[in-house]
Amino acid sequence: MKEPLFQFLFIALLLLLGERWFNADDYAYDEYHIEVDDAALLQFMQLRAKTFKPEEALQALQALSTEDRQRLMDDYAREEALFREAMALNLDKNDQIIRRRLIQKMDYLAQGFYDEADPLTEDDLRDYYGEHRDEYKKPASATFTHVFVSSERHGSDQASAMAAELQKTLNAENVPFENAPRYGERFLYNRNYVNRDDDEIGSHFGSQFQQQVFAFETSDQWRGPVQSDYGWHLVLLVKNTPSYIPSLEEIAANVFADAQREQQQQIKRKSIDKLMAKYRISDRSGQ
Repeated sequence: MKEPLFQFLFIALLLLLGERWFNADDYAYDEYHIEVDDAALLQFMQLRAKTFKPEEALQALQALSTEDRQRLMDDYAREEALFREAMALNLDKNDQIIRRRLIQKMDYLAQGFYDEADPLTEDDLRDYYGEHRDEYKKPASATFTHVFVSSERHGSDQASAMAAELQKTLNAENVPFENAPRYGERFLYNRNYVNRDDDEIGSHFGSQFQQQVFAFETSDQWRGPVQSDYGWHLVLLVKNTPSYIPSLEEIAANVFADAQREQQQQIKRKSIDKLMAKYRISDRSGQ
């Protein structure tokens, strides 16, 4: 107690505690004071609208009526008060939902640089189309009807012979597309296939049937018999469109959307990479 340094520290502590006690109201005011200015409201408006365009937000803020501005201030103050109380209670600690939401928010903020990207030009689209043209390939498709004879019911050889005899009848009577359901047996899938892709046809009949049907040329004659995974078929093929890659002019809108999406992904990836460059990662897992 006789040490001057200890006496000095003791007196300073008493003065500090006394000042805090005497000005308790002021400290409480600072702690529970929510200051609202244009900058806070601008940020609040942009976060609510999920768009980061300061100029547009400023124009919208300036255009608000007195009542609307007060309503906006009340909403901001309410959310700020709830946020502060939650942080005071440490509700953000060890909460995976909040962690995930914050990560999503940072990921979304990385998208704020989209507006800084240069508009895509026609040359950009042509370059993108040239690099990805195979991705726009249209599958082969066909329109046909068929008459089915089941191998499970009759055996493969007998079903084939029955289909061959039935083919003679169909061609002799010039049976049209719409009358096919009057002949043959019930098939597991569809009777008529209109503009169906080759993958779908292959999944219904098998690859052998798929290859043979697409090898046919369109005709008013019944072709076959063609074997599938289920039996034998007589096919009336009225349309056969091979796979092709459409020109840029045909799918310009799709190419523009895809090119813009890739551009945005690159911008976001660079933004996150720049953020990650500030961190040093150490592996202490022991593996």
